[in-house]
Amino acid sequence: MLMREQRIYSALLAIALFFLLGSSVWALTKIVHEDFENYSLGSLGAPWSVSKSGTSQASIVSTADHGKVILLHGGKVTDFLIASRGFSASSQEIVAQVDIKPTTDASFIWSLHGAGSSIGARRIRLQRQPGSPMLVSNTVPGGNRDCAALPSGIWSRVTLKVHATLYPHTFDVLINGNRTACTGLSTGLSPPFTQVSIMDAS
Repeated sequence: MLMREQRIYSALLAIALFFLLGSSVWALTKIVHEDFENYSLGSLGAPWSVSKSGTSQASIVSTADHGKVILLHGGKVTDFLIASRGFSASSQEIVAQVDIKPTTDASFIWSLHGAGSSIGARRIRLQRQPGSPMLVSNTVPGGNRDCAALPSGIWSRVTLKVHATLYPHTFDVLINGNRTACTGLSTGLSPPFTQVSIMDAS
């Protein structure tokens, strides 16, 4: 039987979601911040919701360099896990940040969800496929786009900015504050924004 083990060592360290308020003065208002320091070690629980099949796991673990984090651990090729954190944001502009430290060949999907005309338009997915360090964005109508390499074994901060004030709506992906090829891409994602999720699709 073919088996593939995947890990994201702390797929989510500090989820920071912000409203961008105002047209001429852009003020950041934090709406969700997760550093997991108040979470108990072990299986990820409330306020997260977890659905899974098979042996894939999402756990709170303690690290020497980033405190408590989520460890996303993949299972067999037929297994999956989705962990979601709900919120409500009606702003036309939103910024989501996550710190990620993938192991070699680790794959994952991190998504921001909201309103839209179809399933694909109601989310922006950022994913890393097995065997490649490339971070790829996926949404409708933008399709798949290679953003930049997300290296293994070190912490990287991924920032997703969504601009829904004017049509077409667009988004930008930054890694450690640096622009990537995923800049000014089209998306159907619209407010209200409703959740972030991490997924192991073994």
